Amino acid sequence: MKRIKFLVYTLIFIIPVISLKGQDIEFTASAPSTVSQGETFQITYRVNAKGDKFKGPDFKGFDVVSGPNVSQSSSFQFINGKMSQSNEQIYTYLIHASEAGTFDIKPASIVVDGKTYYSNALRITVEKSATSSTPKSSTKPRSTPATPTEPIQSAGDLSQDDIFVKAYVNKSNPYVGEQVIITYKLYTKVPLANIRINNLGTFPGFWSQDLIKSDQLQQSTEIINGQEYVTAEIKKSALFPLKSGTFKIPPLEMEATATLIKQRKRFSTGDPFFDQFFNDAFFNTGYERINKKVYSNAVTINAKPLPTAGRPVDFGSAVGNFKFSAQIDRNQLKTNEAIYLKVTISGSGNLDMVEAPNISFPTEFDTYDPKVNSNISTSSSGISGTKTFEYLIIPRTPGKYIIKPFTFSYFNPSTGRYYTETSPEFTIEVLKGVDQPGGITYSGVNQQDIKYIGTDIRYIKLPPYHLRPIGVTFFASKLYYGILIGLIVLFGLFTFGIKTMQKRRGDVGLMRLRKATSVATKRLKTAHAYLKNQQEAQFYNEISAALWGYISDKFNIPLAELSMENVENKLLKKNVNPQTIKAFIDTLNNCEFARFAPGNKSENMEQVYKEALSTISRIEQELK
Repeated sequence: MKRIKFLVYTLIFIIPVISLKGQDIEFTASAPSTVSQGETFQITYRVNAKGDKFKGPDFKGFDVVSGPNVSQSSSFQFINGKMSQSNEQIYTYLIHASEAGTFDIKPASIVVDGKTYYSNALRITVEKSATSSTPKSSTKPRSTPATPTEPIQSAGDLSQDDIFVKAYVNKSNPYVGEQVIITYKLYTKVPLANIRINNLGTFPGFWSQDLIKSDQLQQSTEIINGQEYVTAEIKKSALFPLKSGTFKIPPLEMEATATLIKQRKRFSTGDPFFDQFFNDAFFNTGYERINKKVYSNAVTINAKPLPTAGRPVDFGSAVGNFKFSAQIDRNQLKTNEAIYLKVTISGSGNLDMVEAPNISFPTEFDTYDPKVNSNISTSSSGISGTKTFEYLIIPRTPGKYIIKPFTFSYFNPSTGRYYTETSPEFTIEVLKGVDQPGGITYSGVNQQDIKYIGTDIRYIKLPPYHLRPIGVTFFASKLYYGILIGLIVLFGLFTFGIKTMQKRRGDVGLMRLRKATSVATKRLKTAHAYLKNQQEAQFYNEISAALWGYISDKFNIPLAELSMENVENKLLKKNVNPQTIKAFIDTLNNCEFARFAPGNKSENMEQVYKEALSTISRIEQELK
């Protein structure tokens, strides 16, 4: 009996080895030859032996979602009294096709019985997706390489404690406008792949900004109640309450593929040796992948109103910790030259909601809406950066002027107090520049105080004098009666002419309207002459006078009452194309900016002339 058992044991251990040595080793790679851009697919490596030191290729052009995920199997066959054994190891990768094109994947390698084997190479073509849109809540699949701590028999054994998402905020009672950071953190005890956020989270009552832009999860481990979890922050956002009150942020929904170690049922043959051999983990384990939906907890935030005590009069909506500065590029210039005032606000907080300060400029200055530049950065700690407001100022009258100090106020939630920063006082000396032609003091866009210089001064008569004899009167003479009759006739003719022309000339505004185009054309011809002679200042003054004069005559509006707003309203009422209106206003602005713009002055003047001529022609056609 003992000899029989010995022979059986010998057959079990020796025959499989002989069979394996006689077996040809095959190491193959398989994958679909064509996939769509954005698709997640599987690449599988199979070896028909028990190997180790597997080394996967560099999947250049693809994103590795998970892998290598290893599974193995072994089988025995008894044929005609002979026993044979076959082993198979499978290495699986989940790959995301992020770019279109044709990619070559180099062979993988594995060591079997001390010898290195290489798989076949792969060529995969990634075709562009039929639709360029992606699901609203979908991002590139991500994975966490967690390792199961113990076998799980089935999907039913996967509890809420094995995978969950926790949402938390750094402040639950912020002020209105104060920065709040909300974090969604994933905890898992099993490997996950294809991690997707089905709803990106809605934040009613808040302005929000994402802080995590990378698709790669930063993983770490934590011990909770004696259990080790792999953790990763899957979403992080900065929230700014827009109003006071209690707000409930709904749960975030996440979906992932979990890889479970599935242990098969043990069986008994009655022989302890066989039971131990066939119930070994090598024969008795497998893998199962299931889709799992997980929901985070809801979060409640109670936003407090800003305190009214101590609130500055000029306070807008700036909440945070800020620094404030203001400077000008020079303090001496000539009339019609440009000067720049730059206001800089930097720090952390709701920078996007910070508004330009209220600055009082002298009435002799033409000013424009500030150019706003934002350099805002995001990090895991929140939002910070710099916001600048750059004002273009053009003095029209010589003299010494002062820009009075202006203020910027903000609320600092860390101290619970309001702060007011004050700019320095700026003194600007304006020297006399080039006079404007035509007897007109033109004040630019604001159209202030347009004056006409009179020509009705009577000068003192100089010799020679024309003297008449004393006693000779003009009254009752023939010449007197002749002139009187002539005047009566002329008066009759004049009265008749007036009556015949009353319908055409009874309305002064109508006459100005009829002559508007011809007057503008004459001014443009004069401007063209200045253009040829490269007289820049005179050219721009004549172009401005032509544009404003055309609108003044066309709509019977005094020059002193003209502004960008009423010009736009008048043209809209006349059903002028909005694009034509915009072109007219842009031409006026370009006329002011072009003289200070860098580059070829001649080309700038030529461009402004063409724009003015084209704009007046288009308006004239649309008003017919």
